[in-house]
Amino acid sequence: MPFDAYSIHALKNELNKNLINSRIGKIFQPDQETIVLEAFHPYPRKELKILISIHPQFYRTHLMTEKCINPPQPPAFCMLLRKYLQGGRIICLDQPLWERILIFRIENYQPEGRLTTFSLIFEAMGRSSNLLLVNTEGMVIDALKRLPDGPKRKREIMPGTVYSPPSPPVSYHPNNITFSALQRIIQLSSAALELSTVLSKEIFGLSRSLVLEVLHRAGISTTATVGDSDLEVINRIFNTLVSLDRKIQEDNYSAFLYLDERGKPIDFFPYKPLHLPVDKLISVPNLITAIESTLQHLNEESSLQRKADRLKKVLKEAKKKALKKRSKQEVEFSNAEDANTYQLYGELITVHLGEITRGQTELLASNYYDPEGGSVLIPLDPALSPVENSQFYYKKYNKAKKGLDKIQRQLNITEIELDYLASLENSLQEPYSFEDLMEIEEEMQETGLLKMKSKSKPRSRPLPVSKPSVFRAGDGWEILVGRNNKQNDQLTMKIASPGDLWLHTQKIPGSHVIIRSQGKTVTKDILLEAANLAVYFSKAQVSSKVPVDYTEKRHVRKPSGSRPGFVLYDHFQTLIIDPDAEILEKFGLR
Repeated sequence: MPFDAYSIHALKNELNKNLINSRIGKIFQPDQETIVLEAFHPYPRKELKILISIHPQFYRTHLMTEKCINPPQPPAFCMLLRKYLQGGRIICLDQPLWERILIFRIENYQPEGRLTTFSLIFEAMGRSSNLLLVNTEGMVIDALKRLPDGPKRKREIMPGTVYSPPSPPVSYHPNNITFSALQRIIQLSSAALELSTVLSKEIFGLSRSLVLEVLHRAGISTTATVGDSDLEVINRIFNTLVSLDRKIQEDNYSAFLYLDERGKPIDFFPYKPLHLPVDKLISVPNLITAIESTLQHLNEESSLQRKADRLKKVLKEAKKKALKKRSKQEVEFSNAEDANTYQLYGELITVHLGEITRGQTELLASNYYDPEGGSVLIPLDPALSPVENSQFYYKKYNKAKKGLDKIQRQLNITEIELDYLASLENSLQEPYSFEDLMEIEEEMQETGLLKMKSKSKPRSRPLPVSKPSVFRAGDGWEILVGRNNKQNDQLTMKIASPGDLWLHTQKIPGSHVIIRSQGKTVTKDILLEAANLAVYFSKAQVSSKVPVDYTEKRHVRKPSGSRPGFVLYDHFQTLIIDPDAEILEKFGLR
């Protein structure tokens, strides 16, 4: 991502136009790497939200339009910013020439009544990104990422220390480089090195993308090496760098998005990148929009994936334990099945009491349960009487039978647990939203799969409740699909009417699907479309010949105390579905 000095300069100008003279209201810290400032601009009257993130990969700052979820207890750095900046007026935004640093100058009154200018300094430097609050005297009040003094650290960032900006890695940038300096840099480099590598290392402020653009505009191959260079090549590179610096001084820029094969924005530029395919570029009104369309959304996708991976890992471990428990129970069940043999021994001994004498060690008796009239050899205890031997086997039978019933109940519970875990796994199939994952996480905490954070205070406001997905079928029919167990419960038990049609894959974890009938008879085509959705949002998504049960919602009930998403139903019919690509494509799936 080219969030480089060139992009920051263009962004600084856009933010100045939007933010100067606005007053900071609320301040939030959604996570350890992100600060959100809410500001109000008096003229034109508008409310703005400024996001600053020091994420190691998606570091950025821009105005945002979406709401963010905040923790119930604000972190210490957030409280500190509220103390010093809340109510303050944004004077301007500055950027040291060709540096990846953006400084928010904020004027506010201190507790003693003195008007002071604070500097909120955003250092956009990859893994070393940071956000610092500095006072008028240049002292660090605090930083989002504190760095104590150490032998391997070039600078210390702690409260009370004097702020010193990061040292430039090299001496030259496009504003101060001369032709002779550029000639010396290139000619002293190894002949095998590519020019793009040399420029990236020896001239700071240039991202990899900007270096490739410089070479392309200079008419030089992006894979050209130092050995391919002569004075003419060096001169063309120098003139392009000068032109680039002139454009940044003149604020001459435009915003573009770079799209992938699916038409999804994956990169942004404050200029038209001529080294990229023109059919993959689209112009956008401003750089703020471009950054929000790429870095913000990519960061959200990355955060979603990390959260989903964490939940999947917990489910994988829980499933592993449940399978191990089931295997052990099956062995115990197999052993307990000897109860029927003990019962047979007891009955046969009772029948042949007159044939047994004390001290006898075994009895060969006819098995009257065997249609072929076979015999059974029964071990006897010579110390016991015939009656006592019979009672001995009856006692073993009763004990084994009780154990058999208990193990059978435990096996049933384990099977229900495995089905429930499979339903959670199905909920974590893509695509999913942040609200979906929050609901799944909350459900896993409620059912004991995840530990609740004991130190966290209850939320003053509940999390936003996600709604079931809505699909429009032919002739305006509405089909609703629950995307997780909580949505399934809400959809089936609260939203659906008794006469609506309810669908679910038979004995396969999946979503609850509702056809809103509104008193009308559901046609075969609509039923087929809804059944395809039921298969698509299930574990059998890529299978064929999938059975889908359907019945009126009035025949669906939820047992008291059952797990989320679990229901019982009757009066159902079954469709066998081969997923239809045309139907799914009509709904924007596949």
